[in-house]
Amino acid sequence: MSEQWESLLDSARDAAYAGAAKLLEGLERGVSISQKSERANIVTWADEASQTAVADVLLGRYPDHTFMGEEGSLGNPNGPYTWIVDPLDGTSNYARGLSPWGISIAVRETNGPLLAGVVLDPLKDELFATVRGSGTVYKPSDTTDVSRALIATGLQNDDPAVIREYVRRVEQLHLHARGARGIGCPALSLCYVACGRLDAFLEKDATYAWDVAAALLLLEEAGAIATDFDGGPVNLGYGVSNIVASTPAIHADLLDIVNLRRADATPAW
Repeated sequence: MSEQWESLLDSARDAAYAGAAKLLEGLERGVSISQKSERANIVTWADEASQTAVADVLLGRYPDHTFMGEEGSLGNPNGPYTWIVDPLDGTSNYARGLSPWGISIAVRETNGPLLAGVVLDPLKDELFATVRGSGTVYKPSDTTDVSRALIATGLQNDDPAVIREYVRRVEQLHLHARGARGIGCPALSLCYVACGRLDAFLEKDATYAWDVAAALLLLEEAGAIATDFDGGPVNLGYGVSNIVASTPAIHADLLDIVNLRRADATPAW
């Protein structure tokens, strides 16, 4: 851990609160929904206003850095550090007056490790924050049996084949775990794994680096495990970032379940 990384964390925190102010303003304005490229993918005024506010803070302090945001990339494409930003994770919840929804901001050495990250729930004013090597006050649950695990998942995808696979995966979670929940905000769901409110979170063909990066560092510092569905590292570049995050004791069993390798096993209860 270095003073520089702590300074990056402070900037991430300041940027998150700047974005949160726009999200709360958006609730007062009334939510206007626009369609993105897919039926399941929407955007609001608040997504874009929040990203602008976050970018103003971060690029104002670090004009030579790369900014990789859900609503577009900014800054120096070859910068020494890359900010990975979701200005509104859980847009569908936000647009319908549901919770949770939040802001996720992480920073990494470009093509290197994550250094700092924050996830903010503006409605609760709950901030999850960590810097590499600092450890964390958060602790995953002590669940050691996947049949006792409470797991969150979800999907945002229009592909019928992907939807069918998702339905099979949810069936297996209900057969072999305590249950599956749809929370609608991957970043906060992952934070809930890190602090023990959930035993696991997983999502395939739906999440991207800006959804998972900040919470990924929090999970690592808390002692949880997060991998791709094949057990390898989670993608922090462009493209889909599939993720399975859980307490260490159940991770191997969970990978078997979500990869449909236990389809003919008996129900957990």
